[in-house]
Amino acid sequence: MKKLYKKIIDNRKIKAFIIITILVVGAGIFWYVRTNPVMPQLTIYFLNNVELPERGKTLLVFSPHPDDETIACGGYIIESIKRGAEVKIVLITDGDKHGLKDLRYSEFKTATSILGVPVDNLIFLNYPDGKLEKQNQMELERALQNQIDIHQPDIILYPHPRDNHRDHIIVGNIIEKILASSSKEKIAYKYLIHHNLYPYPKKYTPDMYLLMPIKLITSNGGWERLILSEETKNLKQKALGAYKTQLKNPLLKNLIESFIRENELFALEDCLD
Repeated sequence: MKKLYKKIIDNRKIKAFIIITILVVGAGIFWYVRTNPVMPQLTIYFLNNVELPERGKTLLVFSPHPDDETIACGGYIIESIKRGAEVKIVLITDGDKHGLKDLRYSEFKTATSILGVPVDNLIFLNYPDGKLEKQNQMELERALQNQIDIHQPDIILYPHPRDNHRDHIIVGNIIEKILASSSKEKIAYKYLIHHNLYPYPKKYTPDMYLLMPIKLITSNGGWERLILSEETKNLKQKALGAYKTQLKNPLLKNLIESFIRENELFALEDCLD
């Protein structure tokens, strides 16, 4: 009888220990989520690597403004070209919000040449900077669809629809609509630039990993990483340096330099929010 009683007590202690452990761990997770905007640095080791195009494959990058392509995926572009893939960049707006169209186009050509993209692989759609929501949306969709039809890319990079910039939101939503209606499956990744919780911190911290905001983690998709070699990171930083007009603005400078990290980060196309 005493043995049975002791066994019951021991079982209750084990159950109590398990419950307390779960509560402590749960409280710890709740505290972290409430006090930290992004996943902890160690999360980088649990992310899958993005797929990169090889020789004979085509990468198509949709860039709303001159600099988005380098900020978000300069490393991806460099690594794709190293592997022999063809990279084409569709620049959607003219960057002329402050009357600097010619200068910003020049910076775009310089930056992308540093990344390794031939000038003949740059496509200029010339929509007005900051005014995509005022354009005919069906016409804009046809223009973006036309680029996909012409270049038949194996991989597409495009802005995340949860970006805070209206031009990025519009382009992201249109590309996702096109992908959803396409009969041909393509690899597609979303990149994020303008978000109050991303990157974190918004300053030059090249030894840190770039990680996703906790609020943008969903159950039906995920994020993948591209770890950058020192050579690739330095080349990306050099390309970013070509955007002198943007780097003159302290806030933009902090944002741009905060993307010089140990990795780049991309959301899977099926990670719909």
